[in-house]
Amino acid sequence: MTDVFETPWLLLTLAAIAVVPAAVIRQAKPRWGYWPLLAPLLLAAAGIGLDYAVQTDSEQIHAIIRTCRQAVIEENIPLLMQSFCDEYDDGHHRSKAQLNAAAQSVLKGASIKKVRFQNITLAIETARATVAMDTAVHLNPNSRYAAFGSLIFVSLRLELGKKNTGLWCIQRTGVTSINNQPTNWGFVR
Repeated sequence: MTDVFETPWLLLTLAAIAVVPAAVIRQAKPRWGYWPLLAPLLLAAAGIGLDYAVQTDSEQIHAIIRTCRQAVIEENIPLLMQSFCDEYDDGHHRSKAQLNAAAQSVLKGASIKKVRFQNITLAIETARATVAMDTAVHLNPNSRYAAFGSLIFVSLRLELGKKNTGLWCIQRTGVTSINNQPTNWGFVR
């Protein structure tokens, strides 16, 4: 069943269907005026309002991914690090501080024009989530990585956890391939 917090379409569809009985009631009871049409209008407003007011787990995780993408393009390491848990550990980077240093090293002079998501697969289980994503990284000509070409394909795997506050953060990351060649953090410099 469709989640009314995830998308407004269920309640908007019900509102469209409710127009028919509201119009019939309005025809049968003309003294009621336009009051019967208020029900479909309220259903539509509720659908849009719930979608806007409540950010679901999926929407939170996608917002984190978009924030990370923007931070990478802007080479904004502090913004990027806001998305990671304080107890971050991916095996190669044993702490958030080590990841921060690595991100500064990798992103300095990267000069990324844009990052396009080719595929994002999200699996959520209560307070844990896994994201597998394939991206196309478009580089500016002045990028220090331009020798590899103006387009690099990067596949990543993220593991997220839900904090006690109800917000999500990234607990582990891994680079699974670059230009369709299997790799890991040890080869990323």
